[in-house]
Amino acid sequence: MAQHIDMLIHQHVNQNMLNMFEHILIQKMASYVDLSKIWTDDKNLTIQKAHEMTGIDKRTLSVAKRGFLDRCQIETLLKLQAFASELAGRKVSLEEMVRSEGS
Repeated sequence: MAQHIDMLIHQHVNQNMLNMFEHILIQKMASYVDLSKIWTDDKNLTIQKAHEMTGIDKRTLSVAKRGFLDRCQIETLLKLQAFASELAGRKVSLEEMVRSEGS
């Protein structure tokens, strides 16, 4: 009986450790707004022109164009979505704009 209890405790501890490590890995995985697949060079659109069109900060636009925007205000995210949709000529979802590290 004691051996059975020890085995159950061991399984519980192992499962808790796996859950903890999985949680840590998920937290460490960075996500980025990445417009590089939509805002391609053939669009012939400068950061300055995009700034004039959207009112979004040039630094934010530059980082999003390179695919490394890791934080912004929700309003900015929605403006980036509208901008990406205009560039693509169709509605671009937020999921299309966000990539996770390693993707």
